[in-house]
This record gives sequence, structure tokens and C-alpha cells, in this order.
Amino acid sequence: MGRDFTGESKPAERGGITRRRFTLAGLLTLGAASAAGVLSGCSSHDGGSAASAGDPQVINDKSKIVSVIEDYDKAEAQLEPKQTWKLPLGTVLFHTEGSWAVAMLAPASAQTPNKLGALSLASGKMATLVDAPAQGTGYGFFDARCSDSVCAWVEMDFARRVWVLMAQELSAGRVSGDPVKLDEGDRDYEPARFTVNGSSVIWLHMPTATGKRSAENSSCMRWSVGEREGAQLVESQGRFSTQPRCAEGILTLTPRVLQSKGTYIGMTAYDLTRSEVTKVDQLILPEGVKPFEAVYMNERFAFSIEAAYDGVGALGKMGTFIGRAGDSYVFLEREPLACPVANGGRYLIKSQSSHFLIDTDAKTYATLRAPDRCLDFGDYPASEGATTKILTYATTRNDQGIPDAVTARLFSI
Repeated sequence: MGRDFTGESKPAERGGITRRRFTLAGLLTLGAASAAGVLSGCSSHDGGSAASAGDPQVINDKSKIVSVIEDYDKAEAQLEPKQTWKLPLGTVLFHTEGSWAVAMLAPASAQTPNKLGALSLASGKMATLVDAPAQGTGYGFFDARCSDSVCAWVEMDFARRVWVLMAQELSAGRVSGDPVKLDEGDRDYEPARFTVNGSSVIWLHMPTATGKRSAENSSCMRWSVGEREGAQLVESQGRFSTQPRCAEGILTLTPRVLQSKGTYIGMTAYDLTRSEVTKVDQLILPEGVKPFEAVYMNERFAFSIEAAYDGVGALGKMGTFIGRAGDSYVFLEREPLACPVANGGRYLIKSQSSHFLIDTDAKTYATLRAPDRCLDFGDYPASEGATTKILTYATTRNDQGIPDAVTARLFSI
């Protein structure tokens, strides 16, 4: 089961769901920069140890893998929520950075489109952000992100399989000015995977895996509030493997690398705080291995592998890893379901059935209790990357066992 519109298949069929599939399922159920400014995903490596200078990381030495379940102590203390809020059934939350989370709200009826809201992490109050798709009749909101300064979203016409990426300035939980169309595509291009960083929107423009444009290169683009159009940051000869992620000014991308040698994915960290976007670290996975999620935090990659690969070493196992090329890796051997979240050495990782709170400094782990009467997969993380606040949400049942609300919880980590 691959992502919709991509045509990709996975090495093994699994029961997990991607964030995009989760969002779409919930909605259906409920109703040009100069050439000097462009970096190549296949360029030479300019940072890290000798082991990160272009060598795929095939780890066969068991001492290089530190198992959370086997080698860490289980902590007794539980992480307790600082705030808990009840939201309308069908609400899907996205918290990228800052004090607001964007919400995709369920439509009032089958004849009306869904809306975008903004949830204050200070008060828990929800306000309508965008009440109708900018493209008009036939479109619905498919994906959304916001910072304290910008909101971005994808509108899609599911019948015609066409989409647009829109953005608008955001201040105090309210949009201002006119929305800007950043990108668009049809069934031959995957709906933009994107994130926000300060006042910028960063997204991937890439073809679907089996469409008419599948041989085209892919680009990572950036647009900032006040600019007329986006600029290309990175080009990949082939598709990127994961959604772009930002953490503390570092952008993580997963372009194709070592093209002449085979199919390799190079998880690559770029510093966005410098005058020119600069590559600061890279970790090349074994041949054929594709990451499910990847984000660079604390000078380490936190990445997950969704399927099991044979004959490629430990980094081909299903689970979540924390480490960098040439070093050992902390490993949680559980099926991953979302992007890892961290504050310093404390990581929150969502598995199929629960959250794991892992402290790599204290070498301990604990699990996060899900809300009472929630559905089987429990809490889902709205937050991503590096943050001191973690927002989760879960669909919960009433006394009769019928889903009737979404419980959002805010934790400090």
C-alpha cells in the first residue's frame, strides 16, 4: 500500500498508515532561483567523519546497535499532559513549530468542503483560519502546516486528481493578505509534501513514480512571505523518499545519491540559517533501503524504516534509529508511524500501538498512556521535529462506545 498518487510499492506489505493516508482516510470517512543558489542532492560531501564521506552505512557489527528495549532501563515515571482539550469529531491537527497548530476540520455535510482552523496551544481555543478552498467548488483541503508567521495548505480536486499548494501570511492565529499559489500539479505529480520554517514554506515538486513524468528530476523549493515566487534549493535525480522536515534551522531531505552505483538514499541535513544553504551532514543508507521518516536533530539523524530489508545489515531492519554515519545507533525495534519528536536527548517516537519516550542521556524509556476510550492506534502526534511542546490527538468514544470527539493533549518534554 503506497502513498496515493505515487504508484510506488514497498518491499513488504504492512498494516501501518502514513500521515497523508491517515488524513485522507479521516476526511473521506467523515464526509526560479539562479543556478548558483541551487544545491544538488548528488554533489560532493562536505562535512562529517570519513565514514560519512559517501560510503553507504552497512552495519553488521552488533555492538554498533543499542537496543532501547534490551539495553535501556524502563522508567517508572509517566509523562502527564499539561493541557487536555475536547475538539469536534474528525479534527486532524498539525503542529510544526511555534504556538499554533493548524487543524483540518470535518465538513458540516457531504455537500460542503472542509475548513482550516488554528488551535492556540496557550488557550486551547479554536478559530476558523480559512473557511473555503481558494480554488472553489470541487476542491477540498488535503494537507496543512503553519508556523507563527505563515500558513500553507494543499487543495485537491479528488475527482480530477489535480492539486494546488497555497500559502498566506499568518499573525496571532489569523491570516492576512491574499493567498499565494506556490505550485500545482495533476495526476503525474505527487501532491506537494511540505513544511514551514519561520516565514518560509519548503516543499517538494516531484513526479509520481509511475506517471508520464516519472523520469523527471525532483526539486525542493522555498518561498518566503513577501516574495513573488519560490526558488529551488536542492535537486534530486529521482524522487525524494520522505517529507521535508525542519528542526532548529536544519532542513532534512532524502534525495537519490550515488546514481552510477545503484539505488541509494542519502539522508542530508542543510543549514538554512546561513546566507547560502549549506550541507552539514549526510548518512547514506544501504542499497535499496528507503526511509519512512528522517529528521536531523542534536547533530544526529532520527530516521525510521517502515519495512524489513534482507542482506543489508542492521539499518535495513524495521524500526527507528538515532545516530550518524560512522557512529553507533540507538534503535527502537517497533513499527514506526510518524516523525520522531525531540528536545535535546529526549525523544518521543510513535509506534503502531503506543508512544515511546526515550532519554538517550539517561538511557531510559517509558511509554505514553493513551486517552481513555480512544481508538486502537491511540494518540497520534501532531508535532514534529525539535520542540519543547508535544501535541497529540486521538479519536475517543462516548459511554456507548461510539466515536464522538477528538481529545487533544499538550505535553512538555
